[in-house]
Amino acid sequence: MKTTKIIITALLSFFINAASAEEFSLGTGYASDYFEQGLRKAEESIQATLGVKGDVAGMGYSIAAFTNQSINSGVDTYIFSGGLSRDFSEGLISTYVGLTHVEDVSGEASQELDVRIGAGVALSPTISLLRDLDSALFAYELSVSHPVDLKVANLNLSGSAGNVETSKSSDTDYYTAGGELSRAISKSSSISASLLRVDSDSSKEEYVTGLSISTQF
Repeated sequence: MKTTKIIITALLSFFINAASAEEFSLGTGYASDYFEQGLRKAEESIQATLGVKGDVAGMGYSIAAFTNQSINSGVDTYIFSGGLSRDFSEGLISTYVGLTHVEDVSGEASQELDVRIGAGVALSPTISLLRDLDSALFAYELSVSHPVDLKVANLNLSGSAGNVETSKSSDTDYYTAGGELSRAISKSSSISASLLRVDSDSSKEEYVTGLSISTQF
């Protein structure tokens, strides 16, 4: 966990000095299962997220810390990420480049380069490419989403198809489809409920439910 402590210290230092940050966010919730790139790492879990985003030198920046804590079965996971984003052609094309550190309590850790390209058209398609810098393995994903204003709440429908290399000679295909229903409970806080269907080569079909609360300040 030495690497984790170093990254946490760096993130906290950034938060303290990020006076120009536009938005901080804090969230916590429950998930019936935890999947990462189509691979299930834990069953019932408690999750927490801390993030900050803003603008610097004409680009957007974001830094986030996430943890998934297994209740009964599975490994605990810590994820730290940071990157820069920029839009082109008045938002028609969006780009993101960042680094992600993934660490499991079991001792496994990886550093990943994260590149995403999105289009500001119907269904907001986004192509993501992840490269594990330690093992030189790749992961690819195509995702789409569509927001629906239900007046009393907001519904976001989403789906994805991806492939992740688990070794030099094997890989796993996965597909997801689901929705998240969210409603504001105050000026800066909201509560959300989600249902996601995950179909992966690595496990049988699963339905993942979640409940979370988030705050922006």
